[in-house]
Order: sequence, then C-alpha cells, then structure tokens
Amino acid sequence: MASTYTSNTGIEKIGSGEQAGTWGTTTNTNFDIIDDALNGVLTLTISGNTTLTTDDGTVSNGHHKVLLLTGTPSGAFNLTIDPNDQQKWYFISNNTGQTATIKQGGGSGSTVSMATGTSAIVYADGTGSNANVGNISTDVLGDISPQLGGNLDTNGKNINFGDSATAGTDDTLQFGASQDLKIYHHATNGSFIVDSGTGNLNVGSSQVSVTSPGGLETMATFVDNGAVTLYHDNSPKLATSATGASVTGTLAADTAVTATTSMTTATMNATTVDLGDYTITESAGTLRIAYQGTNKFKLDSSGNLTVTGNITAFGTI
Repeated sequence: MASTYTSNTGIEKIGSGEQAGTWGTTTNTNFDIIDDALNGVLTLTISGNTTLTTDDGTVSNGHHKVLLLTGTPSGAFNLTIDPNDQQKWYFISNNTGQTATIKQGGGSGSTVSMATGTSAIVYADGTGSNANVGNISTDVLGDISPQLGGNLDTNGKNINFGDSATAGTDDTLQFGASQDLKIYHHATNGSFIVDSGTGNLNVGSSQVSVTSPGGLETMATFVDNGAVTLYHDNSPKLATSATGASVTGTLAADTAVTATTSMTTATMNATTVDLGDYTITESAGTLRIAYQGTNKFKLDSSGNLTVTGNITAFGTI
C-alpha cells in the first residue's frame, strides 16, 4: 500500500509495510513539517507576485505559520496560497512598502488586501479554483462595540483624541448612562467640559487652582476652609476671608452702585464704609461719621452740619 498525505499540511502517512529501512527519514521530515506548521516563522523577500506552496511530504514555504513579508517590490503584488484545495491559516506581517493581495486559486473568490505596515490573521477555505480567503480581525477598529474585561492600562502611552467637529459624535470623552458629561476640543472654539444632565458639575479637592498651560501663571485658587483668590497677571487682586473680602489695588466701577440694605459685616458696600474704628454711613440723605459706634459727624440733605466735638479752623493737620 503506497503512502498517502494529509489534506491540509501534506504530512506523509506511510503505507503498511512500506519504506523498510527508510521510514525514519520520512518520519523526521514529517516532524519538520509539523514543527513549521505549529511555530515556523519565515521571512519572504518579495520582489513581485509570490506563491506560497505546500508540497506533500516536503518542507516548503507554505508550511510556516508566521510570514514576514519584506523586500522592495515596485508595486502591489499577489500572494497566492497553493494548492487551492488545502485549508490554511497564517499570521502575516506586510512590511514591503506595497499592498499585498492574499488569494487562493484563480482569485475569483474573496481575497484579503493588506496595506503596508499592517498585520493580519488570514485563512483560506481550500474550495478549489473559486477558493475564498478571509481575515480574522484583531484591530479594535473592526469591533464596533469593544468592551473591557478589566482595567485599561495605557502602558505609559497616551489616549489621543482629535478635534471634535460635532461634540458627542466624534473625538469626545463621554460619561454617564445618557452621556451627560462630555469633554472635547474644537479646533476653532477651544476646549469644553459640558454637563447636560441633572445636578451640578462638581469639582472636589482640598484646593483647586486655575492656571495657564504648564502652570506658569495662576488665575484663581479655591481653598477648602480658606480663601477664594482671583489673580491678574499672576498677582492676587481679590481674596475672600472669614470676615469679608479684600482688594489689592483699586476697586473701580463704570456705573453707580446702589443698594437698598446695608451689610454690617462687609468691608464696603453702597451705604456703609467700614474703616475699622471709624464707619461712614449714608442713609435717607444724611451722611454720618462714627467712631466705635458713636456718631461724631452728621451732614444732612439741607446742609446742616452737626458734630459732637469742637470744630478747629486753621489748625495743623
């Protein structure tokens, strides 16, 4: 009984009673074929159309599992899996600078196009002249609903988003069951943090600082149990405290300030100026100056002036 060969890998099955004294050589060749089919890595230098051949009982380029395509072909090329009646699958990396078309048989069935610089898991169905070649996608781009089974580790790399043309549909980081919180950048209008859901947009920290890019200048600080400070050109100008607020520099308004109530705890408002021991108060057309709560000076709307002490003229101030 003569030898036969496996359908897809061409491993020789020695017939009963055959190859007396030489069967060891055949067996060793079979082991080499199996070894290449399981783990073999082959570099193919491509100059043009290339055939992957699986010969029965002989180690050949079509047996290898991993194919590294190199070389400098002048244009796109075909990589043909032969023969067309074998089922095959390969890990292929194309680094030729050209597009590779993977096919089996005459190419009338489906084929796989591999751009340079890409890798793919490619299979052939071995159905003859109309055999089909397909690929098993390992690219996240091919999965329209990728999911994580654990934490995402960036491995020291970045997650990059491009400029968003329409927020919420492209290049946008989204949070919430209804994507209520969005973070994105628009090429013309700048960067956005948008909360369209219920509740407040909360920023929690013992201290929050608003700075220029790189932290070179401070614009505002918010301290837990402390001051809120606003800056101009990296210098503090307005700061809150437990007793009110203080201004560094001049406080100016381009319109008159009016108020219907006085604020006894504020440093200054529309009806009272608090100077520590002295207060200046305007009420119902009467101006009063008081020292430690006792009126010393009063000027009413009729021009009457009342003081509690002496009026000295021509004295030294």
